[in-house]
Amino acid sequence: MNTFTRRETTKLLTALLTLVSAAAGCNNAKVNTSNSKSAPLPMAREYTQIDVPQPVNLLLPKSINIHPFTVTRTFDKDGGIRGVDVRVEAFNAFHEATKTFGSFRFEIYTFKPNSLEPKGTLCGIWEIEPSLLDPRENLRYWNRSQQMYEFKLQWDKPIPVGQKFVLVAVFTSPFTPRLTAQRIFTSGQ
Repeated sequence: MNTFTRRETTKLLTALLTLVSAAAGCNNAKVNTSNSKSAPLPMAREYTQIDVPQPVNLLLPKSINIHPFTVTRTFDKDGGIRGVDVRVEAFNAFHEATKTFGSFRFEIYTFKPNSLEPKGTLCGIWEIEPSLLDPRENLRYWNRSQQMYEFKLQWDKPIPVGQKFVLVAVFTSPFTPRLTAQRIFTSGQ
């Protein structure tokens, strides 16, 4: 039986904690970059719907859009952390920018050219935790000047410049039906 010394155990635990922290991503986003086809994909969060009275319901999000400012980038000075800087707009019934109260989930797929369904292989899934139902967390991601949400999704794999991806945003809330948006983007642009 192989036993570890206290120093070896400490080094192993430190390495594991570092690995887990790196895989979790920025902004407390839970990431799953498994390419296993046998494992079922985790489902987006579900909420029990709450009826919101008229006219207040007109101010809630009716659609979301992944803004063109969404790009791949590094998040530190050394260029060591790669990821996707996602910008999401939410629009109410008057097509004005509004805040959301619920949960965001992001999925990134490889791009299939010349296909009616551009989503290829799933590359990663990020769940934003805690949800944006918490007012403090909601403000943490809200960009007041641009009137949209910003999420920095850390990706532990190198992202080749010039490769196309399909980004899918899923928004779930107890106040609105599930909203989705999709954008094709090229890394490094």
